Amino acid sequence: MDEINQYYKILELEPGATLEEIKEAYRDLAFVWHPDRFIHNTRLQAKAQIRLKEINEAYRKLRYFLSSSQQQVAPTRPTPSQTRSTLHRYPPSSQSPQRPRNSNTNHGFQQVYVQTHTRQANSITSNIPWGSLIGTFLFYTMTAWVLVISKSPVWSWAVVEGVAWMGITVLAIEGSSSQRCWAIAMLGAGGGAGWIAGNYVGGITTALAWAIVGSILGVIAGTEPKARTVAAVVTIGGVIALLGFLAGKGAENILLVVVGSIIWSTGGFIFGTIVDAVITSKNGTGVCSMLGFVLGAWVGAWSAAWNSTRSHKVAIALVSAGPHVIIGSWVAISIVAGVIAQMLAGDKLIELFHGFFTFLILAIISGLGLGFGWWLSTNII
Repeated sequence: MDEINQYYKILELEPGATLEEIKEAYRDLAFVWHPDRFIHNTRLQAKAQIRLKEINEAYRKLRYFLSSSQQQVAPTRPTPSQTRSTLHRYPPSSQSPQRPRNSNTNHGFQQVYVQTHTRQANSITSNIPWGSLIGTFLFYTMTAWVLVISKSPVWSWAVVEGVAWMGITVLAIEGSSSQRCWAIAMLGAGGGAGWIAGNYVGGITTALAWAIVGSILGVIAGTEPKARTVAAVVTIGGVIALLGFLAGKGAENILLVVVGSIIWSTGGFIFGTIVDAVITSKNGTGVCSMLGFVLGAWVGAWSAAWNSTRSHKVAIALVSAGPHVIIGSWVAISIVAGVIAQMLAGDKLIELFHGFFTFLILAIISGLGLGFGWWLSTNII
């Protein structure tokens, strides 16, 4: 039990804290000791990385220790009145508070500890995220099926497999799920999906532009930034995607697209800001200004592209790209969905198994999905 008490101490909690208190303490400490907060101080950043690993490990162990299947035998805890009169957090001193002298409390912990070992196999089996694992298999099966029937190049398979392994590799290295894992996983998913879809639609130039846009949008999806950041990236990303498509189709004067998007986005932002001020009778909430910025940039970019010297070629390229857009979209959707299902499964598996075994399980599932999709498309369908 000394090990369990040590995990409580790492989270600055007293033995017997509830699962909700453990989650709250974990969120607070993960925020305080996140390495990104010490980016300008390498010494503190290294210290924060070590501290965050300890916090993640303690949270993972205690969460499993107090899982729902084991809470039926709960340790003896103080009454609500006693709980409110004492702090659950340790005081900021080097000495930890003494353990409760109540023998019933220790006996309760021993009961839970014994049941943890006697029922460990059943708990692991019931906590395995079967739904996410099945979803991972099916989405990678669909990805392989679309790649085969569309006669995609060999490198596209390497991109898909690389994306499949990127997120789970980071997950296995860090030993727990985090925003960094999700950001890297979605970066790979967005970049890979954009590259493959862009290659179908407009060639290498379009693929490169769409991969950049997809990577940035993927990072946004994984880190949950502010609304203004999302609006700015979506706006710029949409213009870059259009520029890549036009350049891939050989259109001239694509500089007009940039100029048109800047002029129209400026006008849309000013108009939206005025609307915000009128509605709220103050400086504005920013919703209309952001919406005007996005729509203005897109309208300006498309109008400039249509009025360029090769407007007819642009129209023909848009029409001819229709079937390719559908195929590329299916690949992009399946890749992103597969990575999301894979990370959801990894979030749970990392609490039950070692990082290496988590990586091995997810790698096998994604590989089997790709293999099964290839077999279906070449032998049955």
